[in-house]
Amino acid sequence: MQKSLSVSILLLLIIGQVQCGLWSTIVESTAVSGVTTATIAIGAKVGLAAAGFSSVGPVAGSFAAATQAGIGNVVAGSLFSLAQGAAMTGVVSATIVPASIVGAVVGTTYLVAKIV
Repeated sequence: MQKSLSVSILLLLIIGQVQCGLWSTIVESTAVSGVTTATIAIGAKVGLAAAGFSSVGPVAGSFAAATQAGIGNVVAGSLFSLAQGAAMTGVVSATIVPASIVGAVVGTTYLVAKIV
């Protein structure tokens, strides 16, 4: 009897929160966090391509090519080498879905912690 009463009370609390809009707020927060993170990852991919970083090296006549010409020997670990490495390996593309999931989880966790 006590167990069913506890479940009933829990269900009533959940229904009350849903009616107050808590559930829709959590869903919206999850969606916004995931979309924002995906947009940043996609923006990074587009930004690298626009600057002239490609999977085969800097595109001739691009900002990346001009920068590499000005640098000469590119030092491992430099910003240029990191950007070129990201473009060549496709690491940005591979991180879009995981980054979206992490963003959604972090955003939702923050929201729930703030509400509770």
